Amino acid sequence: MEAFEQITKSLQVSHLISLCAGALLGSVITQILSPGANWENCQRIGLATSGPVPLMADPATTVSRETQSLELLHPGSRNGGLRLSRVNGTYNITTPFKGPPTASTDQAWQQYWNVWIFSVDEYAYHLSKPEHPDAAVRVPASRRRYLATFAATHQLHCLYNLFRATYLDYYDEERNEYEQDPIRWHERVDHCVDIIRQKLECDRDTTLVTYNWVKGKRAPVANFNVARQCALWDDMDQWAKDHEVAVMPEKPKDAVQLDRIP
Repeated sequence: MEAFEQITKSLQVSHLISLCAGALLGSVITQILSPGANWENCQRIGLATSGPVPLMADPATTVSRETQSLELLHPGSRNGGLRLSRVNGTYNITTPFKGPPTASTDQAWQQYWNVWIFSVDEYAYHLSKPEHPDAAVRVPASRRRYLATFAATHQLHCLYNLFRATYLDYYDEERNEYEQDPIRWHERVDHCVDIIRQKLECDRDTTLVTYNWVKGKRAPVANFNVARQCALWDDMDQWAKDHEVAVMPEKPKDAVQLDRIP
């Protein structure tokens, strides 16, 4: 029994030495391969890898570590970084994007689609995993580039449509469309609602909304003025301008066409 205990202690010491040596070697290699590595990142990696590992992974659910994001960013754009922003969630404040609508309100919204469409190269196009690539719209001036827009542009335009839908007394065009064909009008508005719903569902923002005590209020009051990191869009706006397609291309006679709007 004593011999067994000595062997066990010897193995434990051996394992401890191996663990320390491995950690030291791993730290050195990490700093060589990833100069920007820090303790926080390493801690995250350590927590992720310290969990139970299955003996065999299901090939159908295994995701490659090298899987690239479907959100297209032009080369170097990730270096633009993020900015810490405090959301102004106070419900009764005045902003350029809120009503009652005016000409300046519309101008504020329209800055989001100063560039509506642009062209991307073949690599970027296929990286986005487009649906129906056989019916893709190519830019005539260069058959190797494809017509595209940012999803954010469509999402913000949808939000603007919902804003207009709440002020039919101001937007004559909206009111006329509603009165002439309310079914079609609601289809467009509902389309926008569902586009935004899917975006929010996909992102599922986990930023914490905390509560405060407020004079005159018996119950806790939610404080929606949360802090979050937001992408810097200046570089992306400039990139879109540099690749803007100012005129929609005409449909070629030999174009592959879909039977209905996707």
